[in-house]
Amino acid sequence: MKNKGSALIIVLWVVALSSVLIGGFAFDMHLESRVISFLRKKLKAEYLAKAGIEQAIALVMRSASVTGANDSDITKAKSWYSTAKRLREGYSIIGLSHPLGEGTVVIDIIPEPALRNVNSLKDEDWERILKVGGVPEELWSGLIDSFNDWRDGDDQPNLDGAETDDYYARLSPPYKARGRKGKPANLDTLDELLLIKGFTRPVLYGGYMEEGETNGVYVSGIVDMLTALPEAGVQVNVNAASKRVLMTLPGIDEIKAEAIIEEREGLTPGGQIGEDHFYTDSNNFFSRLPELNTLMPEDMAYLKSLVNTLSSVLRINSVGQVKGVEHKIVSVTGIKL
Repeated sequence: MKNKGSALIIVLWVVALSSVLIGGFAFDMHLESRVISFLRKKLKAEYLAKAGIEQAIALVMRSASVTGANDSDITKAKSWYSTAKRLREGYSIIGLSHPLGEGTVVIDIIPEPALRNVNSLKDEDWERILKVGGVPEELWSGLIDSFNDWRDGDDQPNLDGAETDDYYARLSPPYKARGRKGKPANLDTLDELLLIKGFTRPVLYGGYMEEGETNGVYVSGIVDMLTALPEAGVQVNVNAASKRVLMTLPGIDEIKAEAIIEEREGLTPGGQIGEDHFYTDSNNFFSRLPELNTLMPEDMAYLKSLVNTLSSVLRINSVGQVKGVEHKIVSVTGIKL
């Protein structure tokens, strides 16, 4: 009986061990299957995003041949016509979506001058941008001074700023400000802002100002209003600029920004968008907006120097989506005006 009991115990242990091994093997197989499934979806999403870039470039090329009223009825009947026409008129194309294969492609085509060029901003521009981004006002002077110190060529920090010797060289790892030794320099990318004192990820991309907080100061961020692309220039395309970008222009508050958008889109009381209401040039822009007559003379003069209505450089955001998996590609292209 003792031997039979020992044998039974051994059998039970073998069964238990086998169950553990089989369970572990099954879990590994399940995990591997999910990983392979994810990678397969990711690859498909990547190719969808690439297809979206090609589709956007085709639209840009077609927009160069669109004239508007003189286009033939056959051309106007094309599925791409209205989108290409809006590109020609200087508008942004946001959320252009269509199914393709097992997934969906979502495309944004945004004129780069619809954003504020970070390398051309004055202190007063920064104040408006930080205000729109929800950044607490007590941080503005430090951010602005630090940004100016990062780009200027001298080694003397501003009152609330930071230079290489007094700040960046003391970090771990240490690094140097962009401008130095008498040579000012521009930022190459917006991510470079993260290297500048005070420019945290929440300031740029939004979130709670203090990491880990869930009930502190929440900001919307500023990166969606900026570009570092040299070809974007200084002026802002008011046909394509978002409400937030428009509110960073001198003298433009939320009410005036909404009026600019309603006028350029030809919005009816029912919310429908009309045709050919885009601003043809800066004179047309100012003549159609009596709200701007109330601006201070200095704001009006500066605003006139910033307004543009067309763009020769476009940013394409293409997102491929396959069953919850996404892949995004960003491309910059030119347009023949």
